[in-house]
Amino acid sequence: MIPSRPRSVLFRADGNPQIGLGHVMRCLALAEMLGPTYNRRFAIVQPAPAVVKLIEEKGVETVWLATSDDLFAVVNSDEVVVLDGYAFDNQYQLICRDMARALVYIDDLVTGHQVADVVVNHAGGLTEYDYKSEPYTQFLLGPRYALLRPPFFTPKTLIPLEGPIFVSLGGADPSNTTLQVLEGLLVYFGLLKQEWRVHVVVGPMQQNRPTIEALQSSFKHLKILSNLTAEQMVGELIKCQLAITACSTVAYEVCSVGRPLIAIQTADNQEKLARFMRHNELTSTIIQTNGSTDQITVALHFGLERAYAHLRKKAVQNQRRFFDGQSPERFRALFNRLTV
Repeated sequence: MIPSRPRSVLFRADGNPQIGLGHVMRCLALAEMLGPTYNRRFAIVQPAPAVVKLIEEKGVETVWLATSDDLFAVVNSDEVVVLDGYAFDNQYQLICRDMARALVYIDDLVTGHQVADVVVNHAGGLTEYDYKSEPYTQFLLGPRYALLRPPFFTPKTLIPLEGPIFVSLGGADPSNTTLQVLEGLLVYFGLLKQEWRVHVVVGPMQQNRPTIEALQSSFKHLKILSNLTAEQMVGELIKCQLAITACSTVAYEVCSVGRPLIAIQTADNQEKLARFMRHNELTSTIIQTNGSTDQITVALHFGLERAYAHLRKKAVQNQRRFFDGQSPERFRALFNRLTV
């Protein structure tokens, strides 16, 4: 009897201080959900050592590319290719689809004509009729297909009344929104003459860390964290009474754990996710791109004061309606079918 070959998936995304790590992290979340029963490779253009470490810690092989087109030399006909990024136009996707067993495209813009076998967009409020596509294209849309690392699909716990404030603006934070949030916290603490503990997560590609560290002396209780595993991130979220994050996958991580949230739209590609969260009241406040320190201070008023506790409770209840913890099973079923 000839032994069956392992199921194979090749991920393709890039990440650096300029574009952030969102595309890389979504692919890694999917790689973790599929697990080691799959042969998983990750093709990336000239990755920084920190990014290679991030990939290989998950048991995924790094395929170093000099240019994006070098991917075509490494695609195997028996593997599923997963693309996540804005540079992969229709021609690029069609070449990949012709060379591979199947093509999966992770999207968040809802633009152009889709030619992949499967399109994944975990922003809510979308239907396949929002897209132009080929007749064969299948769509996996909304939080039922949340691209989160498995530890975030954790049983829900009660919100601690005296927990710290959790701050995370992504792996790179090119606009340095972390500093703006910390400055807003200082203003709010000064107005109330009261101070909460603050735990801020600084991503591996954060270039403004010295500026953030310089603020440490202005706080009584500021803890700066970095290089956290998914399990450690979940631990921090479980402890917190309020999270402040970008309108990105990090916000979905908060919703999956179930915590009051202030979400900040830090990039245009977060618009649809921000709209979904606002419309379904998953957060007490959405701050738009380039929001002011004053807006952050007002948001903290709704995020921390007891008079608005009922609104925060309702937001967490709404989160639980959309995040059922079954994404890994749904993705494994899809890829089992694609790799048969």
